[in-house]
Amino acid sequence: MEQRSAVPIPSVSRRRRRALLGVGLATLTVALLISAVSFALAETTAFPDVPSTHPYHSAITDLASRGVVSGYTDGTFGPGDEIRRQQFAKMIVLAGGYPVSESDICPFTDVEIGGPATFFPDNYVAVCAARGITLGKTATTFDPYTSITRLQVISMVMRAADDLQPGLLAAPPDGWQGASNWDLDATHGANAARAEYNGLLAGLEISTLAPNGNMTRGEVAQVLFNLLIKLAPPATTTTTTAGSTTTTTAASTTTTTGTGSGGPSTTVTTVKPAPQVDYCIAGRESETITPKVRDQFGNPLPGVEVFLTSEILEGQGLVSLNLSVGYTDAFGNVAHTWSQNTPGAWGVERVSAKVNNGTPGGLTSVYRIVQWVYDDTPTDRIGAVAGQQVVSVFDGYAPWNGLTLKAYLNPKGVVLGSGTYVSSTDLSFSTNLHTWVSTQAFFIGAASADGDGNPNWMYNVVP
Repeated sequence: MEQRSAVPIPSVSRRRRRALLGVGLATLTVALLISAVSFALAETTAFPDVPSTHPYHSAITDLASRGVVSGYTDGTFGPGDEIRRQQFAKMIVLAGGYPVSESDICPFTDVEIGGPATFFPDNYVAVCAARGITLGKTATTFDPYTSITRLQVISMVMRAADDLQPGLLAAPPDGWQGASNWDLDATHGANAARAEYNGLLAGLEISTLAPNGNMTRGEVAQVLFNLLIKLAPPATTTTTTAGSTTTTTAASTTTTTGTGSGGPSTTVTTVKPAPQVDYCIAGRESETITPKVRDQFGNPLPGVEVFLTSEILEGQGLVSLNLSVGYTDAFGNVAHTWSQNTPGAWGVERVSAKVNNGTPGGLTSVYRIVQWVYDDTPTDRIGAVAGQQVVSVFDGYAPWNGLTLKAYLNPKGVVLGSGTYVSSTDLSFSTNLHTWVSTQAFFIGAASADGDGNPNWMYNVVP
C-alpha cells in the first residue's frame, strides 16, 4: 500500500478552518422510533481497519470528522503506520486551527516547496516554526521525511497547547511520579511529564511503548484527540428517564427529549460549549456547512430532513437563512453552500440546524458562527504598502471611532500591530512582525463585541 500524507490536502479556500470541537449529542424522535441524534460539524469517515473495538477508534473517527486526518486511497487508515515529521506538522496545524497561507515562508532549506496549489508541506511546517511548535533539527533543517518519535510528538503537542491556551496545562507537583520513564529524557522529559500529568497520554500503553520509538498514526490521533478535549472539554451531562432528570452542568446546554410509541426515551447527552467560527469575505466567498444526523451509537440516519435558519447578530446588508436543505444521504449527511452577495455587507451570522422543522420532539442545534468580512478593496478605507511594515486606516469611518484596531494576515492569526482609531485623522501603525508584499491580502479587526453595531473585520490587499 502506497504511503500517503497523514492528512488531506485541503481543497477549500485559505480562510476555512476546522473547528476544535463538535456541537455534541442531543435526542430526537424520528417517526415512531426513539433515537438519540447528534449534529456534528464535519464529515465522519469509517475505516475498515479501525473497527469500533480498536483502541484508537474514537480518536481516529473524531479527528477524521474534523478534517485533521484522512485515510489512504483504498479507504483504510493504517493506524499502525508511522508518520513522517512533515506529515505531523500538518496534523498539528489543522488540529490547532491555525491559519495557513502562501505568505507563511518555511525557514528550513530541506523542506520541499509545495507551490501555489497546496500548502503542504512547506507552509504547514512554516506555521509550526513561526508559532514555536517545532525548533527543527538545526536552525536551517527540519528532516521532513524521517518518521517522528513519540517524544518529538509530545513536545510539539505541548508547545502547541501552550501557544493556544497559555497556562492551561500545569506542571506536575513535586514528588509526582508518572506511569512511564518518558520524563527522564534530557530533551523532552519535562514536556512528557506535563503531558502525562494533564492526561494527554491517556489511552496509550505508555509503560510498554518506547519513548524514542516512532509514533504510529493511531497513537498520534489519540494524543491530538486528548489535546482537543483538553482545549475544549465537554460542558454538560444530562440523563433523562421516565420519572426523573439529573443534570450536572459546567456550562450552558440544550437537550431535547422526545416521546415515541414506547414512552419517554432515556439518553446521556454530552454537549460541547461552542460552535465553529468561520470567516468569509462578503461578496467574494461562499460558506459550506455539512450537518449530519447520527443515532446514539454513532450510526448515520439517512432520509432525515434538515432545516437551516440563521440570526444576524450584527452588521448590515446580510440576508438570513430559513430553508430546508434536503434529506440526509446514506451517510447521514447533507451539505449546503450559500453566499452573502451584497457588496459592502458585513456582520455576524449565527446558523442553526434543525430537524422536524422545530416541531415538538425535534432538535435544533446552533453549530456555526459565520463572520462576514467587509471587502474594502473598492473603497480603500485601509491600506498597506509593499516593502514596508506599516498599515493605515484612513479618516472618516465613523463606526470605528475610538476602537482599538489590529492588523492580521488572516482572521484570528498573529496580531501584526495595533492602534486606536480616531475617525477625524488617519491612523498608521507599525506591523514590524511582517514586511508587506504586493498582492498580499490582509485584515483589520476592530476590538468590538458581536451585536454592538460595529463591524469586526475589514479586508483589503496590498497593491
